[in-house]
Amino acid sequence: MKNRYTFFFLLTFLNLITNAIVQAQVDTLWTKTFGGGYNDYGNSVQQTTDGGYITVGYTSSYGAGGPDGWMIKTNASGDTLWTKTFGGNVEDWIWSVQQTTDWGYIMVGGTSSFGAGSSDGWLIKTNASGDTLWTKTFGGGDNDYGNSVQQTTDEGYIIVGVTESFGAGNSDIWLIKTNASGDTLWTKTFGGISLDRGYSVQQITDGGYILVGTTPAFGAGYYNDAIWLIKTDVYGDTLWTKTFGGSDYDWGRSVQQMTDRGYIIVGCTYSFGAGYSDVWLIKTTPDANIIEQYDDIIPFDYSLRQNYPNPFNPVTQVTYSLPQSNHVTLTIHDLLGKEVQTLVNEYQTVGSYSVNFDASDLSSGIYFYQLKVGNNFIATKKMILTR
Repeated sequence: MKNRYTFFFLLTFLNLITNAIVQAQVDTLWTKTFGGGYNDYGNSVQQTTDGGYITVGYTSSYGAGGPDGWMIKTNASGDTLWTKTFGGNVEDWIWSVQQTTDWGYIMVGGTSSFGAGSSDGWLIKTNASGDTLWTKTFGGGDNDYGNSVQQTTDEGYIIVGVTESFGAGNSDIWLIKTNASGDTLWTKTFGGISLDRGYSVQQITDGGYILVGTTPAFGAGYYNDAIWLIKTDVYGDTLWTKTFGGSDYDWGRSVQQMTDRGYIIVGCTYSFGAGYSDVWLIKTTPDANIIEQYDDIIPFDYSLRQNYPNPFNPVTQVTYSLPQSNHVTLTIHDLLGKEVQTLVNEYQTVGSYSVNFDASDLSSGIYFYQLKVGNNFIATKKMILTR
C-alpha cells in the first residue's frame, strides 16, 4: 500500500511540474491552498460551466477514514463554495473528475473500504451540489483502480486504470465502458507478463478511444517502462499501438486528440533530457508518428544519448542536448573510421534534438556516431546494425 501511494505522489508531482512549465510565461492571478493538519492531495481539476472549478483528490484531514476521496467546488476566484468527502474506514482516493451534461460530476479512483478486493476501481456520480447519486465498484480479489474517466457521446462513461485481478500479467491496463447508470457494458485488458498501467483515456472523433500508459514489455527499454499509446475502436478492440522511450524509465500520463486529429502526450522521461528525469511532451500524427518532442526546457550540459533502439534494423534515433547555441555536426562512421553519412551539419540553438538514422543502404555491423559542437564538445558512441 505504501508503494502505491508513493507512486501516486510522484504522479501528482509530475502534474504539478507540467502545470508549472505551462504557466512559466504568464503572470499568476491567484493561488489557493486547501487542507488540514494531515496529508491532503489534489489530483484533477476542471473548469465548470459557471466559470468556477471542480477539484478532486484525497484527504487525511477530513472524512470517515484515512485517506478519503475529496471534492472541492470553488468560484472563479478559487474561493471554496462547498466540499465533499467520500469513503469508509480504510483507504479511498479519487484520481479524475469531469463535469457531466446534467451539470453534475463523474469521478473515478480506488477504494479499499468497499468492493471485492484489496482495492477496487471506484466510479462515483454526483449531482451539481456534489451529493452522491450512485457509486459502482469494479474489480476482483487483487488491487484494481481507475485513473481517468470521461463521459461518452452515448451518455455512458469510459474508464482507464490498472488491474491486478484480470489480464495477462502482474498488472494490466484496464479499459471499462459503462452505460449512463455506471453498469458495465464491456471491459478490455492490455498488457504482458510485467507491470502495465493505464493513466488517461479520451473518446476521439471516430467514436473510438485513445489511451496512454506505461509498459515495460513492449518498449525499447529492456523491461524499463516505455510510454504506451493504444488506439481502439468503439468496442475497445485494438486498432494499433505505439511505444515511445529509450533505455531507461519513461511514463505516459495524459493524452488528448488535437484539432488535426493527431495526439499530444505528456509524461516523464529518464531516457532523455537534461536531468535525472524530465517532463516529456510528444506531438504525433493521427497514426502516432512523432512530429515534435520536447524533453527539457534549457539543458544544463552537453549530452549525447545512446541511440535507440540498439541493436537496430534499419532505423534508429540519436538524441543530444545543447546548453549553448553553436555549429553542430553529427556524423556516422564505420569501424575503420570512414564517414558514411552526415546527419547534421548546421548552426543550432539551445535545446534537445532527436535525429533518425536510416541505415537501409549499409551492411550489418558496428558503427560509430560522433557529435561535435564547435570547439566546446565532442562525443562518440557505438551502435549496432543487424539484418
